[in-house]
This record gives sequence, C-alpha cells and structure tokens, in this order.
Amino acid sequence: MTQLAVGLREAGDSTGISQHTLRRMVKSGRLQAVRVGRRILIPISELEKLMKPGAVSQTGRKNT
Repeated sequence: MTQLAVGLREAGDSTGISQHTLRRMVKSGRLQAVRVGRRILIPISELEKLMKPGAVSQTGRKNT
C-alpha cells in the first residue's frame, strides 16, 4: 500500500524544511495536515505541492 501521509520528522527529512517551520506552516494554514492523537500527519500530496517550482514559500513570496 502506498503511504498517504508522513509525520513531521519524515516530512522535514524529505523536504529539507525544519520540523519547526513545518509546524508553523500547519498552524497558520499554509500547509494542510491531519492530527491523529498528538501526531501531526502531512499528506504526501501537500508536500508535493509545497516543493513544486513556483509554489508560495512560508513568507508568502513565490519560490524562484
């Protein structure tokens, strides 16, 4: 079965974005996530959108 979501640690490892930054992005609504108990899971599709060229960065500026 294909993995649908990852935790903050794995998301950070795969994107190079710190867990703290990912947590802030989730809290501000810039990154969609699901909370399961105390865990925050980020859908793989959200990470793919985040890393896509031209995606909006955490600061709200376009990545170039």
